Amino acid sequence: MSNPFEYANDLMKKKEYNGDYIRERKDYKPFFTNRSLSYQPDLIHYANMMNRYPMLEKKMHYDFLHQTIEKKKRPFKGWIKAKKLEDLGIIKEYFKYSSKKALECLYLLSESDIQHMKEKLHKGGKAP
Repeated sequence: MSNPFEYANDLMKKKEYNGDYIRERKDYKPFFTNRSLSYQPDLIHYANMMNRYPMLEKKMHYDFLHQTIEKKKRPFKGWIKAKKLEDLGIIKEYFKYSSKKALECLYLLSESDIQHMKEKLHKGGKAP
């Protein structure tokens, strides 16, 4: 497996054991596995439990998760993407907010709201 997120997928779906080669694999990252599992409501506790022990061997980490996670099909949950920092600057300028307050507003505003602010703040020249 070349994609580190495939390990989390395998832990959630496959019943056969693939942990014998985990020690040698350079692409198995417990952090990415835990993060991927944490997006599933029924697996967040397992991910949190593994985050408490970051120094575990990769094989122990994989073995624990393989034995405890119920194998079933789960809906795909993509990673949450961070909004662009340029939008933060627009909010700060438009509302005259501090960085902290603008960051709070960033998650409340829609893309159309931010586009409207960009149009209102446009001062001429090339279009944004």
